[in-house]
Amino acid sequence: MELTYVYSKSALYTQDGTRIAGLQSFTPPALAATIGNYKTAWMDMAMPVDNGMEPMSCEFKVSADSDVLALFGFIPGSTTRVQARRTYKDSNGSLHTFVDEMQGIIGTLTPDEHGSDSKEGVGMSATLNLSYYKLTVDNKAVYEIDPQNMIRAVNGVNVLADEKDALLM
Repeated sequence: MELTYVYSKSALYTQDGTRIAGLQSFTPPALAATIGNYKTAWMDMAMPVDNGMEPMSCEFKVSADSDVLALFGFIPGSTTRVQARRTYKDSNGSLHTFVDEMQGIIGTLTPDEHGSDSKEGVGMSATLNLSYYKLTVDNKAVYEIDPQNMIRAVNGVNVLADEKDALLM
């Protein structure tokens, strides 16, 4: 039987370990390759080539509590580091922990509409443009993306390691 994972809960922490009590939602970053096309004069069709990765970002929504916002230093252009912890339950009833470690620059802060409906959900959404991302599942590193240090690791294997060594980095 194939295991099915069902999302359960999540929490968000600042770089100093403070839990953000007002977390309403979290969207992990998408990992997307930048694919180019290579074609010589004699080729009938171009071949895809790996040109690196698209920029990453994550989004989260927090309550509008000014103390919560101040914990992040929510200032567009400032660098912040956060950790999101997510739990999933599999079809056998076992609990799995996903840990997202992220660092980047707050790109946008978007206040919610302040209308007459859904007052309990009014908060602020933030987009964090990432310069570092690591996903660990059940204490095993799945992804680590660190462009500054030439790391694009999948399941603990840096696919850029040979080039990094060749460049003496």
